[in-house]
Amino acid sequence: GASCLGELLKINNSLKELWMSFNQISDEGVLSVCEGLQCNKTLTMLDISYCGLSVKGASCLGELLKVNDSLKELEMGVNQIDDERVLSVCEGLQCNKTLTMLDISYCGLSVKGASCLGELLKVNNSLKELEMSNNQIGDEGILSVCEGLQCNKTLTELHIWNCGISVNGASCLGELLKVNNSLKELDMWENQIGDEGVLSVCEGLHCNKTLTT
Repeated sequence: GASCLGELLKINNSLKELWMSFNQISDEGVLSVCEGLQCNKTLTMLDISYCGLSVKGASCLGELLKVNDSLKELEMGVNQIDDERVLSVCEGLQCNKTLTMLDISYCGLSVKGASCLGELLKVNNSLKELEMSNNQIGDEGILSVCEGLQCNKTLTELHIWNCGISVNGASCLGELLKVNNSLKELDMWENQIGDEGVLSVCEGLHCNKTLTT
């Protein structure tokens, strides 16, 4: 099925959204789709959440992002791509100028993966929404993301709920909010930051003029 869709994408010039979530197409299937998208100039949204992707599939997507200039949204949550292959996606996004939304929630990322995303945020100027919830990146991981966001001027939404963040991570976020003027939405529920962490975030919000949610 994924092979047929890949062939379709090579010749179709009307499709703008393709929802493929909850289909176990695996790495081989996503390779077919990526081959189709290398020819396609019209698709702007691809949802391959919960599709059984792993290391090889993430690598294919990274290569696609280097050359594709039509995709604006890529949803690839609930796939076990792990830290090693999120690097492939990040390398692709360092070349990409059009993707505005990336969903890598529930992807088995930890500190190393968060570090890659932090480095990406320092140079990427197209992403507006980053969904990385349910990845256990912890305080060290959120520090890397915050460092990236101190340089970033375009990201408006950051979703980091249930990411293993505690007091120290909340402190980093508080410091970020003092200087960041692009974020409008910060979703960080189900993190055990406690009263002290909430205080840090509140102190940051005293200085912040852009966050609305």
